[in-house]
Amino acid sequence: MDAYLNFRAGVPWLSLLVFLPLIGAVLAAITPEGRDGRIQKWGTFALSLAPLGIAIFLAATYSGGSTDNGRQQIFDYAERLPWISVLGAEYQLGLDGISLPLVLLTTLMTPIAILASFNVRERPRYFLALILLMETAMLGVFLSLDFILFFIFWEVSLIPGFFLISSWGREANSRRYAAFKFFVYTVAGSVGMLLAFEFFYLATSAAGRGTFDLVELSRLAQGLPVAGIQGDLGQMVYSYMQNLGVVNVLGGSVGFYMGALFLATFVALAIKLAVWPFHTWLPDAYAEAPTPASMLIAGVLTKMGAYAMLRLMLPIFPEQMQQAAGVLGFFAFMSIIVGAWVAYNIGRAPFRRERKLNDIKRLISYLSINHMGYVMLAIAAAGAAQGDLNSRAIAINGAVMQMFAHGLSTGALFFLAGSLAERTGSYELTSFGGLRMIVPVFAALMGVAMFANLGLPGMAGFVGEFFIFRGTWPALPLWTILSMLGLVISALALLLMFQRVFSGPVNERLRGLPDITLREWSVLLPLLALLIVFGVYPLPLMRIANETALAVVRFFSGA
Repeated sequence: MDAYLNFRAGVPWLSLLVFLPLIGAVLAAITPEGRDGRIQKWGTFALSLAPLGIAIFLAATYSGGSTDNGRQQIFDYAERLPWISVLGAEYQLGLDGISLPLVLLTTLMTPIAILASFNVRERPRYFLALILLMETAMLGVFLSLDFILFFIFWEVSLIPGFFLISSWGREANSRRYAAFKFFVYTVAGSVGMLLAFEFFYLATSAAGRGTFDLVELSRLAQGLPVAGIQGDLGQMVYSYMQNLGVVNVLGGSVGFYMGALFLATFVALAIKLAVWPFHTWLPDAYAEAPTPASMLIAGVLTKMGAYAMLRLMLPIFPEQMQQAAGVLGFFAFMSIIVGAWVAYNIGRAPFRRERKLNDIKRLISYLSINHMGYVMLAIAAAGAAQGDLNSRAIAINGAVMQMFAHGLSTGALFFLAGSLAERTGSYELTSFGGLRMIVPVFAALMGVAMFANLGLPGMAGFVGEFFIFRGTWPALPLWTILSMLGLVISALALLLMFQRVFSGPVNERLRGLPDITLREWSVLLPLLALLIVFGVYPLPLMRIANETALAVVRFFSGA
């Protein structure tokens, strides 16, 4: 295929966006620390503002999509270069209305996480280098349009996550266990996804030209023409299995083999998204990670799973998504209820002494499972056969908005929980009480973050949840109704948490604690302000996602 560059004004904006943090990570790691790592702290913070500036520029100039003879149907910015020709892999990056909000979230959360890292005393240069490496990996996932490139970034994201948890986590034994669990779960799931796309490559090779191009695979899945490759993707896979003799042994139809590849891909993405029953790595990882890492892993990293479902599964497995929509809706419902119920039980049990059952970070972790369940519900509805196209596009809009809002609110909650532990030396709910009288501003900010996480009207989370339920109702009415119960249970969990920490009799041991500091203001103010701004006026973000959501739904629906 002919290589091309689509660099606007000759500037490779997407490549700069991805690799500037990597350059910063290298510089942070090799620069002498000096006094308390101040050079690295201020240097990495300043450098992290550059990707944020680029992301804001891309959002300001976003026009809703471009075309290249029908190939780039929904990508406003794209870059493409030859890469590993022997594998049919190309260096391809693209930006559309689904990836752009997550790019904005990533580039916003990274400098905020770096600010939250200013109190790190142990090997700060390596800590900050890992934060920037994680940013590069996450941006690479959100922008890659070639599976090999996507998979490399997907796997690289595990490296900083593993070391941040295992080296800077809370307690030596539990943090190592959490880090290995996080790593092993994700790697094990990724093997199936890699094999599925390797089969796609081999099948397309047999049909004329092997490809890992995600847009080309999407077109082939719809039976649309692609240069140098003839036929439907499912039929190519079936023919390849016939040539291997697998069909003679196992039998089965086209749907059987595509279903197997769908299942392998889904498990990998469900683990990353922490969908029930693949969620068990998440509470340990979130609870044991240092505060800045919790903010990034919970705020952005898990969104990679949902994004990949929108980018890979909806367009490449349209029939399987339609057939499995009810089952995926059930998984979403269980994530919503299990996450909310466990969080509620942590919040309501005032006398439990076991840390796992009395931990504020673990409570917030289970609420994250609950919130990602709503995103999974929206994706299931978008892939359902029933329901009008507009409603299914609304569901995708809701999923994108919910991911953005949850990233901000859960980042704020984890930071506040970490700040609370810095003051008191504990994350245990039984250690607090009456803090509203001691740190009133801190309590008020926790209340704002909590209500934002609940999806209170006027907050960005409300917009996401409203669009999700509006979009899922025509396609999955049963799971939509049942999932609303999760709103009540999660609200009770957060209210109980707030009551136990900030209300009731004052814990005398805590008198004299300092209220909110300037550093804490600098971290919380942008998060809470954006939650309110996009809650009152969500149009800019919704407009970015809407056209792409409509195009995606029309594309995989054959409309």
